[in-house]
Amino acid sequence: MTEIIWRKEWQPDPPAVISFNADGSVPFGDPLAGLFLPPDYLGFMQRSEGAALRDRGSWFLARFQDGTLLCEIEWLGGMRNLRLGTLSYYRDPDMAQNYLPPTYVNIGFAEPGPMDVMMNVAVGAPDYGKVYVWFPSRDRWMTGSNTRGLGFVADSFTAFMNGLAPKEKL
Repeated sequence: MTEIIWRKEWQPDPPAVISFNADGSVPFGDPLAGLFLPPDYLGFMQRSEGAALRDRGSWFLARFQDGTLLCEIEWLGGMRNLRLGTLSYYRDPDMAQNYLPPTYVNIGFAEPGPMDVMMNVAVGAPDYGKVYVWFPSRDRWMTGSNTRGLGFVADSFTAFMNGLAPKEKL
């Protein structure tokens, strides 16, 4: 597996201390009992608790069904932001009433938008570990203003991080 190429402009926070359930999942709280974070993302979080991309020069492409969008990463969050940002999508015990399908977590934010940078953490799903962006909405998934869906970014967190580039190189 390819490793994340660390850039000097990424300013890491202190290393994270992450607890695990007996099955290897990360305790997340209700309604998401435990999530299996992909190994590359988990390793990144353990090393850095999320990197602050303060250089504001890290760009990527997001592919929606209605076209491709040029995006700039705002920041990647630590474990606390991962939990709180993700849990805010899943307020209703009936998962079909929530803003997103129940297998996606928030790993950061990007512009224009703002957009949430998302990752699927459903082990065994065809898109486990893939990175997407989503324009946040307070409408139920695929209703009202929440019908644009997810914009595909990368096949893995490593591919996402290693694919960040200056705007003029995309």
